[in-house]
Amino acid sequence: MRLHRLLCPVLLALPWCAPAQIVGVALEPKAVIGDGTPVVGGATVVASPKPDRAAFIDFSPSQPRLLGEVDAPTSYLGPPSAVAISADRRLALVAASSRLDPAQAKFVPDRRVTVIDLTASPLRAVQTLELDASPTSLAMSPDGRSALVLHTAADRATVLALDSRAHSTKVAGQIAFPAGSGPLSAAFSPDGRRLLVTRAGDHRVSLYAVDDSGVRVPAIRDLVAGVRPFAVSFCGAGGHAVVSNFGDGDGDADTVSLLRLDGAAPRTVDTVSVGPVPEGVACSPDGRYAAAAIQNLSNRPKSHPFYGERSAVVLLKIENERLLRLDRQPIGAWSQGVAFLDDSRTLVAQSIADRALHRFRIEADRLRPAGAPIVFESGGPASMGVSGR
Repeated sequence: MRLHRLLCPVLLALPWCAPAQIVGVALEPKAVIGDGTPVVGGATVVASPKPDRAAFIDFSPSQPRLLGEVDAPTSYLGPPSAVAISADRRLALVAASSRLDPAQAKFVPDRRVTVIDLTASPLRAVQTLELDASPTSLAMSPDGRSALVLHTAADRATVLALDSRAHSTKVAGQIAFPAGSGPLSAAFSPDGRRLLVTRAGDHRVSLYAVDDSGVRVPAIRDLVAGVRPFAVSFCGAGGHAVVSNFGDGDGDADTVSLLRLDGAAPRTVDTVSVGPVPEGVACSPDGRYAAAAIQNLSNRPKSHPFYGERSAVVLLKIENERLLRLDRQPIGAWSQGVAFLDDSRTLVAQSIADRALHRFRIEADRLRPAGAPIVFESGGPASMGVSGR
């Protein structure tokens, strides 16, 4: 299924065009898997690439429908959470941790976060924020009134105040993390009262309380899950979350951990092996399942001793505070993110090499294809954001 053309006119204000759920993807045109000079993560720089873009898809019960694409700087470097969408589906943010320097044929730090009006037809960028230090990833609060921009190299986060009705965003403050902690990705709990931040630099996952004044510092507790915690996702309102542990990215079997966050003693309660380089992880809204996107070193040269031709999605079940491995299905090479939709049984996974979103349904505790992959012409999907309920 190709989504390079708008399949029907979209006026979000009209009831018959109201979206069921919006998935936004950041499209990376600047890097591919190839035989040229490699850059960070095993990719190769593209000569004269197309502009970076972000695409937004309405996942209605019948058929996914492209709302549109818009120019927005982005990057494949960092966790696959550089896109965030407000719960009212009016506003989106897209971050760019790096940009391509054509003169040097390498990536250098970027500073931009783009604000996108999802109610416009066609979609349009309405604001560009210039932040100090590379904006690595995004996390939006469930009420859509604030967002966190993580700056991994600077050990801090920028707090944004959002007005989705006015489609405006402004800097409201900053949060400092310990030196060398490398805050990488974050997630708010469904009620907005808790925040998790992965710290790849010192292998911690920090749990914070959130109140009307913002994120309360210091953290409630710093948990230890695994080597280089990467992506993180709350498992509905049940008091659990999952985190992917990226490892060193060189072929060892890596892990996903289950965190218990309610009660007086938040802690890691289980960790399971899922395969090499689990970059993205997601939990179903009902808290029953988790899924990890496994790169499987598919973005490494074929000469690498642990090279894998394809990436994979690993399905896990959460039962009695344990992670049970249920299924593994291959997808295209160089997988980044994975996400559940609100029905808790449909999930999508990214493949940069395929330039595609692969769709699955959970049936009898197994992953089943749920239609043809959604293919993009503008670039490979490197990050993903899903509108909340």
